[in-house]
Amino acid sequence: MKRILLLVFSVLVVASVYSQKGKVTAAAAFIDNGDLDAAQARINDALEHDGSKYWPRTYIVAANLATQQYKKSQEISKVIDAADYYFKAAELDAKGDAKGKGVGRAAKEIKVALTFFMSELQNAGIEAFNAEDYSSAMSIFEKVVDLNKLSIYESDNLPADSVFIYYTGLAASRSGDWAKAEAYLEEAIDLTYAEGDAVLLLHEVYAQSGDSAKMAPNLKRGFELFPEDDRILTTLINYYLQTEQNDEALNYLNTAIEANPDNVSFYNARGVLFDLSKDFYKAEAEYKKALEINPEYFEPTLNLGVIYYNRAAEEMNEANDMTDNRSYEKARKQAEDTFRQSLPFMEKAHELRPDDLMVLETLKNLYYRFEMTEEYNAVDAKLKALKEE
Repeated sequence: MKRILLLVFSVLVVASVYSQKGKVTAAAAFIDNGDLDAAQARINDALEHDGSKYWPRTYIVAANLATQQYKKSQEISKVIDAADYYFKAAELDAKGDAKGKGVGRAAKEIKVALTFFMSELQNAGIEAFNAEDYSSAMSIFEKVVDLNKLSIYESDNLPADSVFIYYTGLAASRSGDWAKAEAYLEEAIDLTYAEGDAVLLLHEVYAQSGDSAKMAPNLKRGFELFPEDDRILTTLINYYLQTEQNDEALNYLNTAIEANPDNVSFYNARGVLFDLSKDFYKAEAEYKKALEINPEYFEPTLNLGVIYYNRAAEEMNEANDMTDNRSYEKARKQAEDTFRQSLPFMEKAHELRPDDLMVLETLKNLYYRFEMTEEYNAVDAKLKALKEE
């Protein structure tokens, strides 16, 4: 009698399992017929019942249902749910049943389903990014990357999905998730994807997160990997200039000029370095080189005007300290000549940037010094108008 009862119980358990798996099959049919509510009811039961919640196909069908719901409603959470169901299906398939049997039995079905799903997931992430929902875009792109790493693809020897690794880092940076942005951008750089863009974006991440200790190493590595990208070198030089590491900046500037002798900004930057080191004659030479390449470049034009103006002011101070009248007159004349050297550069700077207050103030002083009344009045009127705005 006991044996008969055990047999009956066993039959009932098997029948229950098949009943729950039948609900998964029914859910798949309802999806095909467009009745998503009915499919959801069947899947909800299957996800809760022991007889089907460990079956990979339950999650494959649940993923398909969530995908169809996303297509209908455009709810981001649905496409994310779908991805999570595929992860669960792959996890269960890798384990097999309670006895460890049936490992990999659903792998082919999962791969086929993912073939259709991946483009849906990728497009959902791109749409979220374009809508500036960067947090959702990051989550979706990350799932794209992780799905491509599933063990079911091991034998396919797929390359790392460098595009979506970079996109994940980009979306993470836009959403302010600095740790995740750093991790994915580091990986993108290692894969040499997006090249200078990835390096400079990582630099921006470090700047925004206040992690200044990593800025120079990142830029130096970027310069070694992508030496043709002037943006990386320029950013590195500017970093050294801003942090007053003048020797480092000069080393990289010399390298930059050697590689690109026609880049006018490098000569100006080297002039600024010499300026900061108070090596004004070397600075003057660099600014002149910059203007030989581009006579319309504002910064070296202004910098030359400032060098001559400051030099003249120092010469005038030295003259005023002299007690011998002849020496004084000679020194004063030298100072006046140097002030005159400043004038054409300040006038050109004004032509290039008519509303620059510093240029206008300097011109006002020069015109006063040289009794250029008409020019003085015009500049004075413009300064007053700008200050009233």
